[in-house]
Amino acid sequence: MAEQLGSDVYQQIIDSLSQGTFVLDREMRVVLWNRWMEQHSGLSKAQVIGKDIGALFPHLKAKAFFWKVNNVFTLGNFAFFSQELHSSLFSFSATSFLNNSFETMQQSVIVAPIRSVGGQVDMVCVSISDVTDAVINRERLKASKKRLEELSRIDHLTEVANRRHFMEHLEQELNRHARQGKTLSLAILDIDHFKNVNDEHGHLCGDKALVDFAKLVSASLRKYDMIGRYGGEEFCLLLPATDMEAAMVVLERVRSSLANAVFQWEEVSFKMTASMGVVSTEDHPDLGVDRLMRLADEALYHAKASGRNKVMMA
Repeated sequence: MAEQLGSDVYQQIIDSLSQGTFVLDREMRVVLWNRWMEQHSGLSKAQVIGKDIGALFPHLKAKAFFWKVNNVFTLGNFAFFSQELHSSLFSFSATSFLNNSFETMQQSVIVAPIRSVGGQVDMVCVSISDVTDAVINRERLKASKKRLEELSRIDHLTEVANRRHFMEHLEQELNRHARQGKTLSLAILDIDHFKNVNDEHGHLCGDKALVDFAKLVSASLRKYDMIGRYGGEEFCLLLPATDMEAAMVVLERVRSSLANAVFQWEEVSFKMTASMGVVSTEDHPDLGVDRLMRLADEALYHAKASGRNKVMMA
């Protein structure tokens, strides 16, 4: 009577677990199957007890399930199937929450040895934990972290690289090009008479003009070029693997696009041009970031002093 009562209590405990639990013998036949497994697999105890787990779930062979279970029988150690490596060992449907991007339940699985009185591993216990919520939260955290990292590198107004990120990238590219013996070019752009835009149409118009300016410049660049906002109405361009001749072609295209564009703010239309100074490591192979920036800035000064809406070489 006591033995029967104990068996009932154990079954109730196993059925109350919030994780899947089943037991296999050495022939891979199901010996125990709890209520969680019934609910998520759609298979009742009566349907699975005494059946080969491989016949019930043929896909387990491709997951190396039987190889690991046999190792547990042979070595007596625990075996694990992590979600990071295996995602879903059993193809159970995930709970349909609005924020759930997984169709299949994400699982962490443990295979534990069950020993007889003599110490031999006669059976194994397989425990399945639903870690879908934890994975969703982890991915959400990763996405938030990635977004914060992106925001830390982007100018909040124009959404191009901010000054700090541009300068860091410039230094990295300069070092890489030096190691590879390649040439890069650097340009500084300044919007001509930008103060007039703010004075005549207001700062909201000026902000919109900066955004449109950055978009137009970006559209004129090659896919591997980089634009960054240096400050105010000044922008920098990094042109990798580009000598002075090629840089002048790119910058003249940018200058022409700007000069021919019509900028719009509410009912107001206006034109903007830019002056540009460019330097190339082709002519200054041993200079660092600060000196290159200074030379590009000096070339920009000459472009403005000689009439604006021009590209000048250092």
